[in-house]
Amino acid sequence: MKLLHTLTAASLSLIAYTSVAAAAETAEAATDSVDPSSVSGVLPAEKTDSSNGTADKEASAPKSKKDEGREAKNAIYLDLLGPGLIYSINYDREIIPDLSARIGFSYLGYSVSASDGAGTSAGAKFSYFAIPLTVSYLGLGSKSNCLELGGGAEILNMKGNGFVNADEGSASVGASRTFVALTALAGYRHQPEDGGFVFRIGLSPTAILGLVTVPTGYLSLGAAF
Repeated sequence: MKLLHTLTAASLSLIAYTSVAAAAETAEAATDSVDPSSVSGVLPAEKTDSSNGTADKEASAPKSKKDEGREAKNAIYLDLLGPGLIYSINYDREIIPDLSARIGFSYLGYSVSASDGAGTSAGAKFSYFAIPLTVSYLGLGSKSNCLELGGGAEILNMKGNGFVNADEGSASVGASRTFVALTALAGYRHQPEDGGFVFRIGLSPTAILGLVTVPTGYLSLGAAF
């Protein structure tokens, strides 16, 4: 009887051991047969932030010369005729790419007198100053040679007086007046983008408000830096 119990227990233990070993071998075989590439699509793919890459490329991309404007942004030149009427000395600066602003100054004064040799004399004096203020677009053409289009205003002040001295007495008269004029610019401009000789020539009709329109031109010589 004891022998039967012993044989039964041994048989059950052997069956249990065999089942566990078979299950382990089956699981290992199943693992080895799976292709990792077949399950890669199941796993969530790693996201790449393409927008950041694009933004970084745009931020790191060098600006073109067109965007940066001229290297020599300042210019000083002498205007013959033009908004200064007879002449003007001007300072010009490119404030943003292809857009420049100019401020100038002009002054002129003269006097005449005459005498008849018998104690009678007469004379007259005249003077004026002008401050031209203009803005010009320089984007039509190359950086060094372009068509200049612009306009602006100028402040004019004119003074005049005359006198007469004689044995019978003397008399004098004088007047001073300030005007605001509008002016336009259209012409050729040579200004090397890295500095150098400046040459400008063109038309600049000027309208003195309430008085007259002067159809004049201009010729400029100077330097950029």
